[in-house]
Amino acid sequence: MAATALPLIRSGPGREEASSEPLGGASPEITMSAVADTPPELALPALDLRALARRAAVPAALAAVLAAGLVALGGPVQTFADALGRALRADPGWVGAGAAFELLSFGGYIALLWLVGSRRSERLDLGASAQITLGGAAATRILPTGGAGGAALTLWALRRAGLGARGATRTLLVFLVPLYAVFLGSIAAAGGAIALGLARTDGPLALSAVPAAFAAVAILAGLVLAARPAAAETPAEDAPAGASRVARVRAAVHNTPATLGGAIRDALGLLRSGDPRLLGAVAWWAFDAAVLYAMLNAFGAPPALAVVVLGYFVGQVANTIPIPGAVSGGMVGVLLAFGVEADLALTSVLAYRAIAIWLPTPIGLAALTGLRRTIGRWGAEDGRSEPDAAARTRRPEPRRALRRPEPAMELAA
Repeated sequence: MAATALPLIRSGPGREEASSEPLGGASPEITMSAVADTPPELALPALDLRALARRAAVPAALAAVLAAGLVALGGPVQTFADALGRALRADPGWVGAGAAFELLSFGGYIALLWLVGSRRSERLDLGASAQITLGGAAATRILPTGGAGGAALTLWALRRAGLGARGATRTLLVFLVPLYAVFLGSIAAAGGAIALGLARTDGPLALSAVPAAFAAVAILAGLVLAARPAAAETPAEDAPAGASRVARVRAAVHNTPATLGGAIRDALGLLRSGDPRLLGAVAWWAFDAAVLYAMLNAFGAPPALAVVVLGYFVGQVANTIPIPGAVSGGMVGVLLAFGVEADLALTSVLAYRAIAIWLPTPIGLAALTGLRRTIGRWGAEDGRSEPDAAARTRRPEPRRALRRPEPAMELAA
């Protein structure tokens, strides 16, 4: 989802402050490409409803033709025809609940970004956090950046808020730590419950035990990095100015352990603060997974809750594979492995993806307009002018031909 992405420390009175030390090195590999490829000036995309309609028309037409072909062919593709029939008989109550769950999921994301960002800058209040979050979700879907549009926009907005390149990256990492702690913890809990027989399911042991083991190892590795004393960390060695991309990547990888360790320590400080906005990390994943659960109820009977949780999170892991439909295929594959009917799994996952992708997009496009104004206000406060999208696309005026100077001999004559 997330978006991919799509992501980005605060405390109230009496709460323990997280470390405000500068970023100990270049960004780690998860955000390195986004930082390196983010231009210092970024023009926000304008809301173009006609362009969106043209973009959606072709997939919609192809889907209609495919659906008609599936119904006509039958036989080997009867599963797809059955899935279409289930979709037409969907329970509207559960479909509405799924849409509400997706909005609540983004509410949790906004709350967590508000918590993390406001501790670094007063500008990152609730309104700005909502604009960045929703705008990033839209950018991920409308910018041709392979899913990195939301991360690039978020980092750029944090920089324009006055955090600088390193501060923005550190803030993003501290935000990601609780998010993916919940992610890994959910895989470990659901997979462990199935593997130990605490949840009654019929499925391969390896499909539950292996993801659970990997998640547990990843959590342990993060805690080991956080346990390293901050004073013992090797000072960051940035790539020199004008260095090649390979040199920048090498420097970032070299600094990754120290950088991640510092971010995890900051996140643990947030956890000790007990701020209720930390629940946003749980809400982001829980309510998004609840959309899948709602779709399974809308089209039939859902399997055991542990199977739904494992299928959802293992499917999200497939998002790292740069193949269209990897997330949907991963979710469907896990559900099928645990005995869910093929047409039910296919219909539910496709409906989940439709809600998760297209429901936040129009809201995010509207948020981009507000974010453009907010960035402009910050620029005025800092005494700088922000780039305007229209100005950046305006054709330069043609240069006037310079008059050739007349030779000195002709002037003398």
